[in-house]
Amino acid sequence: MMGNSNIKERVFASLNERIYEFDHDSGLHVQIIPKKGFKKKFAFLATDFGSVNTEYIDENGKKIAVPCGTAHFLEHKLYEQPDGDVMNQFAALGADCNAATGFSKTFYYFECTQNFEASLDILLRHVFHPYFTKENVEKEKGIIVQEINMYLDDAYYVGSAELLKLLYKVNPVRNDIAGTEESVMSITPEMLYACHDAFYRPNNMCLTVVGDVTTESVQEALQRAKLPTQKGKIIKVYPDEPTEIFGKSSKCIMETSQTLFNFGFKDNPAKYKGIEMVRRKLAGRIAKEVLFGSSSDLYEKLYNSGYINYDFYASYEIEREYGMFTLSGASEKVDIIQEEIKKYIENISKNGVNTKEFTAVRNALHGSSIRAFDALSYLGRAFGQFYLQGMDAFDYLTTCGKITEEEVNDIIKNLLRGEMAISV
Repeated sequence: MMGNSNIKERVFASLNERIYEFDHDSGLHVQIIPKKGFKKKFAFLATDFGSVNTEYIDENGKKIAVPCGTAHFLEHKLYEQPDGDVMNQFAALGADCNAATGFSKTFYYFECTQNFEASLDILLRHVFHPYFTKENVEKEKGIIVQEINMYLDDAYYVGSAELLKLLYKVNPVRNDIAGTEESVMSITPEMLYACHDAFYRPNNMCLTVVGDVTTESVQEALQRAKLPTQKGKIIKVYPDEPTEIFGKSSKCIMETSQTLFNFGFKDNPAKYKGIEMVRRKLAGRIAKEVLFGSSSDLYEKLYNSGYINYDFYASYEIEREYGMFTLSGASEKVDIIQEEIKKYIENISKNGVNTKEFTAVRNALHGSSIRAFDALSYLGRAFGQFYLQGMDAFDYLTTCGKITEEEVNDIIKNLLRGEMAISV
């Protein structure tokens, strides 16, 4: 092995799967999941920096404010290099690339069937070696402001954004990932370089590679990439968010064919770490299907009564920085739906979930989790993002079958019976 003698192999014999992990000299955590005989290869490079990171303390103890939307702006600009648009360089190699900024992380990835090493070189080069000028930053501002305004014309987006403002008082998750026109216009090349230096340190990042590749080929690419030298970690600052919801209801008037609604319940992620967070994620995933899936009693009742259509959807998210259970849909009978949901939750909280329905949903989700080991892009995303959140993706993909009724019932009793925020 080149460059590292600390490569660890974890073997999961029951699934015939294994993963190689090591920390590069730069501090970058590397995960390699070999898939012998697979034609496709997938690489995923993620940083623990998202839209919620609006303040940090640098090595000198100075608190630095980050304008809303900076993480997203930085993601856009890293594709522009002195030798041209990076996307065109990937395309010339036959690789499909993309990136995304979320609340808690930003990630860059590509998949290919050929020219893997050359594509990995491009990924490492453009993410770790930024190129900002006053001209290219000014040009990007107009593009991003257009993107923000486009979303503000989307009633579905506005409804979900308003719900976040009801759930959260000071947590930056309540702000648009892309920022506001005012915040975007305040961003400078100097700010972008400072944020890149602070958050794109290899020890704040993770590289995950899935496919028929060797650890040697990945290590050689890391050597060629000339990654930044090891630095200390900056301190991310988060505001103290109350556990209760900030507001109960909001209404926006827009042109829609039907009234759109979003209901939300606020969870407390501080209560869960490591495997406990993994189990909470899975329990929430099961709860949303058992209670509100298309085969649930409530869904059938509301649908057969004409109160909802196929747009009715439940979601549960929990990360290190935030957690929420949400319901959304389109209806002219929002008040009736709200009352029906409250009665339904109250009834199930007294009696618990139906064991047969719980088992069927849990087994189906467990089966889909096992099948995910053959979905390279899903696997790469899961391992990279879970690592940055202090969790193990192997735990997530293999624990679903072990979730208990008690864990699902706890979500119903202690989350869904709490205060409901309503955005219409």
